[in-house]
Amino acid sequence: MDIRSLLSFLKYWYFRYTLVTELYMVEEWERNFINIFLLVLFSLFFLFNYKVVLPLTQYILGN
Repeated sequence: MDIRSLLSFLKYWYFRYTLVTELYMVEEWERNFINIFLLVLFSLFFLFNYKVVLPLTQYILGN
């Protein structure tokens, strides 16, 4: 797989993402803000699960 086909694949999935979430209707700066907000939110969820939930389940299960 070369770089052009990978770039084409990523553009296609980003286009689908904008259609499904209806972000194609907002302005560029709003779209960027929403994407950054979602990225930060999911990163915080991941960090919470890794630092809090995982040790708690290990403590409960006794591993």
